[in-house]
Amino acid sequence: MAKWSKSEKSWERQQGESAQAYEAFNLYLKMGTERSCRKVAQELSKSDTIIRRWSSAWSWQKRVRDYDTELARIEFAEAKKAAKEMRERQINLSVLLQKKAFDALKQLDISELTPQEILRFISEGAKLEAANRAAEAQQVAEAAGEGQQTASLADTIIAAYQRRKEAGGGD
Repeated sequence: MAKWSKSEKSWERQQGESAQAYEAFNLYLKMGTERSCRKVAQELSKSDTIIRRWSSAWSWQKRVRDYDTELARIEFAEAKKAAKEMRERQINLSVLLQKKAFDALKQLDISELTPQEILRFISEGAKLEAANRAAEAQQVAEAAGEGQQTASLADTIIAAYQRRKEAGGGD
């Protein structure tokens, strides 16, 4: 007895779809960007008419789009997961390096540092602090703005015009 997919995945065998029609669809699906009914007909030694009929009857175009969309979704999810894992590795490495640098800084004899080295430590420390404070402020602003729409260009222009008018800039 023939088996068909009972899942919601349209690219799997559909109820009522013959084994030959599904075999043809599967071949069509695997052809990727080079897929065509003519090529399927040639490959399976079938008439172009029957392949086109199956394609229409079994919605090959939609099923292929569904399949390609699912592959893209999976690829995106995997890329997102890999990027997250990379960030976590980099953060762990950064923390380890910072700890080593901090331990080394504690070992320094301040009396042996030149004024240029002291200035460099102050400058680099200030840059790091500023960057971290800016990142924190950005996160707070993003969290506060979630769910709120930004003003449209028209709203921005109208608000600027009203401020100018109130400031005595006239029309």
